[in-house]
Amino acid sequence: MPLINNRFTEFQESYRNKPYERQKDSLEVQLSSFLCSLVPPKKVSAATAEDIVKFLISKDAAGKQKLHVRSCSSKTCSCPKRLAAGTVDSYIGKLRAIFNRLGRTGFSNPLAHPCVKKYLKFVREEQAQQPLPPRQAVPLFYDKFTRLIAYLRGLIAEGSALSPLNRYLLVRDITFFVIDFYTGDRASDLGRLKADQLFRLKDREGFLLNFTFSKTRRAGQFRPFALLRIPNVPVCPVFWLNYYIAACGSLGVPLHGEYLFRSSEHKKFVSHRPFGGSAVSARLQKYLKAAHINDGETPHSFRVGISYTLKGLGCTPEQIAQYVGWRSTEMALYYTRRSSASASLQLLERVTLNLTSTSSPPALQLSHQGNLQRISYS
Repeated sequence: MPLINNRFTEFQESYRNKPYERQKDSLEVQLSSFLCSLVPPKKVSAATAEDIVKFLISKDAAGKQKLHVRSCSSKTCSCPKRLAAGTVDSYIGKLRAIFNRLGRTGFSNPLAHPCVKKYLKFVREEQAQQPLPPRQAVPLFYDKFTRLIAYLRGLIAEGSALSPLNRYLLVRDITFFVIDFYTGDRASDLGRLKADQLFRLKDREGFLLNFTFSKTRRAGQFRPFALLRIPNVPVCPVFWLNYYIAACGSLGVPLHGEYLFRSSEHKKFVSHRPFGGSAVSARLQKYLKAAHINDGETPHSFRVGISYTLKGLGCTPEQIAQYVGWRSTEMALYYTRRSSASASLQLLERVTLNLTSTSSPPALQLSHQGNLQRISYS
């Protein structure tokens, strides 16, 4: 029984640590607080479809989609802001799962009521009529990337008075940003990379990151990504990975069996949870503002920036999709539709195996499997 109970606890912790589950739990708390403020107050289990729509309307207070009135002609107007239609749709999906968990399934689930579907249709039509161009994350290009890393390196150099936790967070952040820039991966996917999925090339000139689980990748699928050493040491991914592993060893942060990048727990100690999502965004925004180079970039800006850079290097949509890990070229065309820039190949020379060969992804990335060695974190 002790072994069974330990395994059951491991299952529960893994399930609760999933980003989607944490988002649902947070949304349920917000819904409960909203229902308690009604007259008379209600419990979540007694909520109706009208209550759900009113709750979604209350969430507009945090919206960023500005709806301009006909008489508006100013970019800095006071027109109301709303939640984006996609965000509303996402909330509806999470709320439906919450009520299913409470036992209100099928037609007894308030999210199945036509009122909720009509509200989503109303929001989509309202925003579709706005004369707004499609929005895309602000690209983060190589020049700003080097300035960001230079700022963080300065913090490390001046951080003799930092606590062990703050030193770990700083080294974690700079290593995470460097790898995210070169891989073009989603921040949430990179954050869920396990330390045991990182392999070192036997010539010690690079690492292989074996992405096996992400938003679009599930069990049985994988995307190995090789990072090679580059001459520009301050932004070299191999240098920072080695630095990060050494720092974790000296600071007493175990990596074996854990996520490679982990978040902190109440700013007191390193947790077992992955570093990703809103935490990455908050840290990136903090550093960009402190360095006075903030133009609204988000973690997704790494993905957009590398797509533009690859197109500037002359890569085809098929090669861009191969590099970033998209299944089709449609996403590559979408992300680079506004780019007509050209760039020197020296920008990313020998950054990854993906740029130094025209082989197909499996042949390219798996050809070095015999030259790998597992990293000892002891």
